[in-house]
Amino acid sequence: MKTKLLLLFVIILSAFSVNAQNPTVVSITGEAVGGWGDGHDFDMVSTDGVNWTSTITVASANSPTPNAGGIKFRADHAWTISWGDVAFPSGVATLSGPNIQCISGTYDVTFNSTTGEYHFAGGAPIPVVKLVGTAVTNPGGLVLSTLDLATFTVSNATLVAGNAQFEIDGVLFGGTSFPIGSALSNTDLIPATAGSYTTISLNITSGDYVFTAAPLFQLISLTGDAVGGWGTGFDFDLTPIDTDNYRLNDIALLAANCKFRKDHDWATTWGNAAFPSGVSTGNDIAVTTAGTYDAKLNIVTGAYSFTFPQISLTGDAVGGWGDGFDFDLTSTDGVNYSRTNVVMTTANCKFRRDHAWATSWGGDGFPIGNPGGGDIPAVAGTYNVTFNNLTKAYSFTDALSVNQFDHNSFNLAPNPTKDVFSFNNDVAKVQIFNITGQLVKTFNNAVANERLSILELNQGIYFVKVTDSNLNEKTIKLIKE
Repeated sequence: MKTKLLLLFVIILSAFSVNAQNPTVVSITGEAVGGWGDGHDFDMVSTDGVNWTSTITVASANSPTPNAGGIKFRADHAWTISWGDVAFPSGVATLSGPNIQCISGTYDVTFNSTTGEYHFAGGAPIPVVKLVGTAVTNPGGLVLSTLDLATFTVSNATLVAGNAQFEIDGVLFGGTSFPIGSALSNTDLIPATAGSYTTISLNITSGDYVFTAAPLFQLISLTGDAVGGWGTGFDFDLTPIDTDNYRLNDIALLAANCKFRKDHDWATTWGNAAFPSGVSTGNDIAVTTAGTYDAKLNIVTGAYSFTFPQISLTGDAVGGWGDGFDFDLTSTDGVNYSRTNVVMTTANCKFRRDHAWATSWGGDGFPIGNPGGGDIPAVAGTYNVTFNNLTKAYSFTDALSVNQFDHNSFNLAPNPTKDVFSFNNDVAKVQIFNITGQLVKTFNNAVANERLSILELNQGIYFVKVTDSNLNEKTIKLIKE
């Protein structure tokens, strides 16, 4: 008795499963049959819930060409389940696939809701056009489709180096030039070049053909609240390193979410909650620390990273130029960089990015000066070095002199200050430079504890160069609030 009940339950469950998978009705809808969705469903008929048939007329309402527009198959008059494809008059539709572009005419339509196979029979005769030859790896050739019965096209095709011909209803036509030419000969072979092609098209009336190469590089951008907003108007384009890897230098990020995307569109995106590096899962990237970063993305693996720009000091002043003589500075925000106790000789030097000469910065003075392209004329000594990645302002503070002054209890106070400061020892000369290296104020023969006013200066960072009576020099960073 239990066995019979169990068998009956299995039969009922199986029947429910089949009914759940098979639609109650399949309809054809779209602009080619008058409109999309409700009120424009042309129901097909079926005897088994799998194979569906219908006779429909598709017509172009606004176009002078035979292009009637797109259609789709859908289940139960709803968009929950729909099928589409790019091929016409026959193809294999996929769930949520593209619209099937139709040519005007009356057709007997068949559709299999299990396999997705469909066929439109009837209408105007449509030539079967293919690209064949040793350059084509697809079995049977690449099938071209048409919307106007004149121009036939295939999209996103890949060829190998070899020869090609167009086949029109079984008859071969070729040419002698590539990527543009005329297929007017039954014996000529088109010398195709290996690569990816956005489209390959043939006008069967004129014989003209065009192989349009796919762009070597993709348009990849970074967008999101971390860079000011999402989408249009907030796409920061990356620069290709090669066909797979892309890079964006010096991008200022807020502590917020962002994503990489392709073609300024949401169809293809990369991201992950991980920061500063990870592998894309499609989620938003949660920037946890604001700063200025170099962003990198591999569009094949989905691996991405955000790192602070690499800034180094190089040149004869530190032993030599370039490789092997890069003294890296460190940063906590990607803007302000520093390195202590750099031993230098009297010679030239420069700052550069990524240990490469593609981007470098110099200046016209030492220990501070106006940023520029020329070499910085360093003076022998041991220095604490600072560099601002935004303004390119730099400074070299005498590290040994600082230690000696500190040892002798020489100091400047208060620091920071709002209006005045003083030294605890007599000084022969005081020069104040702003962050760009411009001399903005000078004091001569200041005695110990004399109040030196900088009330008229703007708030910011300054460098105070002090010279004593023995011509010893020291540079101190001063902050005015």
